[in-house]
This record gives sequence, C-alpha cells and structure tokens, in this order.
Amino acid sequence: ADWLKGTPPSPPPGAKIFWFFSLKKNCLLSSPPFRQRGFALLIVLWSMVLIGLLITQILASGRTATALAGHVRAAAVARAAADGAISDAVYHALAFGADHWAADGVAHLSGSGGLVISVRVESLAGKINPNLASTALLGGLFQAVGAAPDQAAALAGAMITWRSPAPNRRAGDAAQAAYRRAGLAFGPPGHNFADLSELSGVIGMPPALLAAAMPHLSVYQSGDPDPALADPQVREALALAGQTGSSGTAYTGAVLVVLVEAEVDGPGHLVVRREAYVSLPGANAALPFQFLAWEDE
Repeated sequence: ADWLKGTPPSPPPGAKIFWFFSLKKNCLLSSPPFRQRGFALLIVLWSMVLIGLLITQILASGRTATALAGHVRAAAVARAAADGAISDAVYHALAFGADHWAADGVAHLSGSGGLVISVRVESLAGKINPNLASTALLGGLFQAVGAAPDQAAALAGAMITWRSPAPNRRAGDAAQAAYRRAGLAFGPPGHNFADLSELSGVIGMPPALLAAAMPHLSVYQSGDPDPALADPQVREALALAGQTGSSGTAYTGAVLVVLVEAEVDGPGHLVVRREAYVSLPGANAALPFQFLAWEDE
C-alpha cells in the first residue's frame, strides 16, 4: 500500500547489512592493492614461461654443441689417421724387399680404431710439367686432347709467355694489354705456374680443353715424361713433339716425385681424403724424402 502511494517500500530486515557487506567487498576488489597483486602474479607467470623457454633453448644448444664437438673430434682423428697413412706410405716407397711399395697406384688397405684406411702411391713421372715442357710438347698435349694444330700451338705459346720473363718492357706491356683486351683479370706474371688452377688464366684457354688436359699435367713432375709410365695422351704428345722412345730413353727426370693419396672412412658416413706430393731422392740420399705440398680433397 505504501508503494502505491509513492513511498518506497522499506527493505526487509537484514537487507541493509547484506548491502553494506556487498558494497565493502566490491570496494576491496576494486582497490589498487588488489589490482597490483594480480598484475604481479601475471609478471611471475610470464617470467616462469620465459625462463622455461630459455632453459629449453640452452639444453637444445648444448646438445647441438656436443654433437658438433663429436663430429669435429672424429674428423680430426680421421685426418690424423690419413696423415699417418701417408707417412707410412712414404716409408714403404723408400723401403727395400718385402716392405717396398711400388708407385703404381695400387690401393693398400688397413684399419685402426674403427677406421678403414686406403692409401696408394702414384708416380708422377708419366705426367707433363707445364713449367718445364717445351712448346712442342705442350702443343702436342693439346692436340692429343682434341685441339686443332693452330689452336694447340697458340695455347702452348701463351703458356710459355706466362711462365717466362718478358724480354723487354715493350713486350711485357703488349702482353698485359692483350690480356686486358681479352677481359682477363691480370696478365702473365713472368714466373712458373704455382698451381694447375692458374692455367685457367692463360689467354685463349677454353675450359673444356683445359679440363681434358689437366689429368695429364703436374707442376711437381721433375723432368720430361717417362714414356713407360705415360698414358696414351701423353705418349701421343711425346710423339708429336718428337720425344718418343722406348722405356726410359726419353726420361730425364732426376728425382722421383710421387702423389700419395689417403682416404679414411669412419662412422656416420665420415670420409676424409688427403693428398701429399712427395719428392723421393732415395733412401741413401742426405734427405731421403721431402713433402712438396699437402692438399685436402
């Protein structure tokens, strides 16, 4: 009846007390200290997540580093085994009797510590040294691997120009100018080829023809090729140059030089290959052997 007269109804007993406590609770929940405690909890949770991610990354990096260190160690052991096999092969190349190994390219197998080692000794006496060969012999080689006579003669002449000091300044300037016109990075240095890769810088050298000639060349050969040890292309080059002969008759090499190749197969598809070029004056010489160069394949 009081509500119909426009007077609000009185709350039931206890309602004021409930409203008071509800208002107090809402004030407490919305107070700044509670919001700060909730924000601090979020920071702690996110920090734990980040720390967990960091720990996971550190553990993964540790496993990767451990595996990498194992591979590096295995490669170092295999490399040392290859070097040891090469030294052992040099001993056998100099030895007499049953211990002697001929420089014939035959593979000699051995094993150690789970490694399979293959080593062979090959004489370079049958190859042509581009630093020592005559123009005729170089031209003969290029003809033997497919070049026309005129092209072979031009390439042989360019190689001689490369390795020889210019007779005078005008000739040297003319050679340098010719190389610049050909778009080459540099001209003839006037000294020997340090490596067979330098042959690609010779003016007019076709890559395909050079690739065909490379297996028959070596900068470590100490003289003219021995026909008895030469391959068919080198023997043809000797014939074209007029240097043919029976075994040994055209061979002027003073010191035997060999290529020693070692291959080591290890666990996990590990393969290490090493090469050494070795001069072998002989067991009775003051210096029985000398390592000229080492290479990794």
